[in-house]
Amino acid sequence: MQEANLTRKDLFMRIKKRTFFIIILLIAIIGLLIFRVSNRMNERRQNEDQQTQIKEEIIIPVRTTLVKTGEISAFLKVTGVVEANETVRVTSEIMGQAKEIKVKDGQEVKKGDVLFVLNDEQIKIQIAQAQATLDSVQASYDKIKSGARPQEIKQAESAVLQAKINRDSAEENFIRMQKLFSENAISEQQFEQAKNQYEIADVQYQSAQESYELVIEGAAEEDLKSVEAQVRQAKAALDIAKYQLKNTKIIAPISGKVTSIAVSSGEMISPSMPLLTLIDVSRIFVKVGISEKDISKIKEGQKVKLEIDAFPEEQFQGKVTSKGVAVEQISKTLEVKIEIIDPAVDIPIGVFARGDIIIRTNNNALIIPASALTRKKDGIYVFVVEEGIAKQKEVELGIIQDERVEILTGLLENEEIVVLGNQELENGFKVEVLEGVE
Repeated sequence: MQEANLTRKDLFMRIKKRTFFIIILLIAIIGLLIFRVSNRMNERRQNEDQQTQIKEEIIIPVRTTLVKTGEISAFLKVTGVVEANETVRVTSEIMGQAKEIKVKDGQEVKKGDVLFVLNDEQIKIQIAQAQATLDSVQASYDKIKSGARPQEIKQAESAVLQAKINRDSAEENFIRMQKLFSENAISEQQFEQAKNQYEIADVQYQSAQESYELVIEGAAEEDLKSVEAQVRQAKAALDIAKYQLKNTKIIAPISGKVTSIAVSSGEMISPSMPLLTLIDVSRIFVKVGISEKDISKIKEGQKVKLEIDAFPEEQFQGKVTSKGVAVEQISKTLEVKIEIIDPAVDIPIGVFARGDIIIRTNNNALIIPASALTRKKDGIYVFVVEEGIAKQKEVELGIIQDERVEILTGLLENEEIVVLGNQELENGFKVEVLEGVE
């Protein structure tokens, strides 16, 4: 019993010692952690003090400017080719020989001016023949339509009267011969001769009567229509000949400049053969293609800044004058035409052009140079100089136009900002403005 109590006592003592050891160990660990945390805090404080001391000791030379308000625009960049207001390829309506060329390359002509003259001798002969045919047919038509003249009627009446006298005389002779033949006083041959004479005289009388009636009644309707058709055909032939004569003079369909003359004097030409090209440059345009994502940004009347490679020292102004209605299926672009306004030089058709279409303008924007921006992982910043200290401010950007940037938030007008030397700055650095405010 005594040994059991002793064992319990030893066990309790051992547990007590172990617990004490664990507590001491925990206290030591906590003390070590506190020491390390304190040591790190001291090191950080020392580093901050050192940084502050460095910032106070380092002076960064910078150049500054003021935040200003002004106008800034957003652009859509486009490229295209200069085109004329209108281009027409001139052709001939008829086949013929070029007799005279009235123009030369580069010459300005007005609408209706004569460009070419074709040989017209054969056509003039055709016109004379067609006119003669028409006159003849027209005379026949007029005669038939107006009816017989009085002398023709009188002649017809005389013919009827003479035929009647002849018939009556033959009839009287036939009756007399018939009686004599019945009495066997004459031969059968004499009787037949008298009979034939009567029948012929009767037929001649009937024919004269019918001719007289035709003269009185005039031509039949179908005869009149037949002659009318002949008149129309003759007029059509004359009109065709006159049309051909008119087309021996090839005139300018538009006003413009002559180019690409493709025929020489004496050369035979045929219909639809290109003779020359007329270019109307009273207005010139740049035709561009706008991608689908930018179509909604384009409106007629928008201003455009243009550059033309052929005239690198010139600046051109334009405006959007037309916007297509269908997207080209291969390129997925919409055709837009930009008129070049009052160019100071003669711009050849077909040269390459670049344009900036102004799609949005802010008239009272806060504007800074792009060089003032400092881009970091967590945002975009600008350094503002206050009492010789550079202070970092985060900004939100708006329109970017070349080297000018709109600031939506983060800055105020007339704040002094760093535009040169900002890449070396940190928040709180001292600065020396070398050249003052721009």
